[in-house]
Amino acid sequence: MPQFTYQAVDGSGKELSGTVEAPDRPSALRQLTGKGLQPFKVTEAAGSATKSAPKPKVGSKTAEAALSTGPITLSANQVQLFTEELSELLEAGMRLEPALKLMEGKSDANPAPYRIVARRVANLVREGHQFSAAIRMVSPSFGELFCAVAAAGEAGGSLGASMQRQAQYLAASREMQGKVIVALIYPAFLSVAAVGVSVLFVTYLIPKLMGLIESTRGKVPPVAKFMMNTSDFLKHNWLALLLAAVVLTISFILYKRSPTGKPAWHQLKLKLPFVGNVLSANLHSQFLETLASLSLGGLPLLKGLELASRVTTNVFAQAQFTKAIDAVRDGGNLSRALERTNLFPTNLIEMVRLGEHTGDLPAALRRAADRCARELGRSLEKVAAAMQPVIILVMAGIVGLMAYLMISIIFDTLSALRNPTGR
Repeated sequence: MPQFTYQAVDGSGKELSGTVEAPDRPSALRQLTGKGLQPFKVTEAAGSATKSAPKPKVGSKTAEAALSTGPITLSANQVQLFTEELSELLEAGMRLEPALKLMEGKSDANPAPYRIVARRVANLVREGHQFSAAIRMVSPSFGELFCAVAAAGEAGGSLGASMQRQAQYLAASREMQGKVIVALIYPAFLSVAAVGVSVLFVTYLIPKLMGLIESTRGKVPPVAKFMMNTSDFLKHNWLALLLAAVVLTISFILYKRSPTGKPAWHQLKLKLPFVGNVLSANLHSQFLETLASLSLGGLPLLKGLELASRVTTNVFAQAQFTKAIDAVRDGGNLSRALERTNLFPTNLIEMVRLGEHTGDLPAALRRAADRCARELGRSLEKVAAAMQPVIILVMAGIVGLMAYLMISIIFDTLSALRNPTGR
């Protein structure tokens, strides 16, 4: 009979590991659950005769749903609908498999894509797969962050709360995107108008005025000379400039994906004006909220830190969290370990330190997470409020500069016509 290695926590929160014999992975999970353990990792031991997840029989419903079709791509709206429905059902007290079964809806001819996802995920969960692994296999649209949050919720026994937080995060993200789009409509119109006016000046109006000045033997204004020289340079070297731009863009993409450049780029993103504040607030909120949920669920702090560190895709932050985990593993307290990462502001560190002194760290983490969520909302509002006037000011500056250049050329042209001898 195959053997399965497992890692689990008991009722007191102590982490255990070992092996168990079972005909398949679902049976191993049932055995561990029956012993009062909460497994968070179950894999087949090396050399076992069968695979941990049974292969669906040919012609079975599971085989058709999980193997015969490829990954399903969902829109952002469909991902949000799936998450909201699942969180509502789980928070109402339903178990995961019946909740997914209910989300499948009626067997109509053209079900919504996210309902097909629910059906396929339910089939995989029924076979013994974890929800986070099943959702990753069925659809790439949920992303690593969603799967990491789901895995953390499963390990802490709070999948419903994790899905509820994820639904709120998705809703806030879509709301922010809508605000940004609305805020950019008017600046985008100004940008197109500014580019059109600039092209009209350089390609038509200024050459006409230059011809008029030369016909009257007037002196060409320095501003007009500069613009015409710039225009000629772009006309004769546009291909080289385009190739240089392409090379620089490809080099930047390769650099930020390299092992050296990726952490540096991710660190820089946290320090960018406006955007950096939003990314940092989101990082704080996700990490502290996940760690609070895991701690309230009875998971040991060290294991909770390992799972909570996966909720971010920022490589630089992950490296800092790894250092914090090592410090806690060596016997250090959480507040000091987080302080050394230089990722969290002082007020959040003090809230965590207060929770350690009072002996109620999970509640302190939850309060810190709530504060981060409020700070994230304020940061999003600030970015949305500041983006439109900043872009309008930039566009107004461009249009004003072009108007000044045109007026200067017209004035010099009229001066040359009135005084053709230059006296």
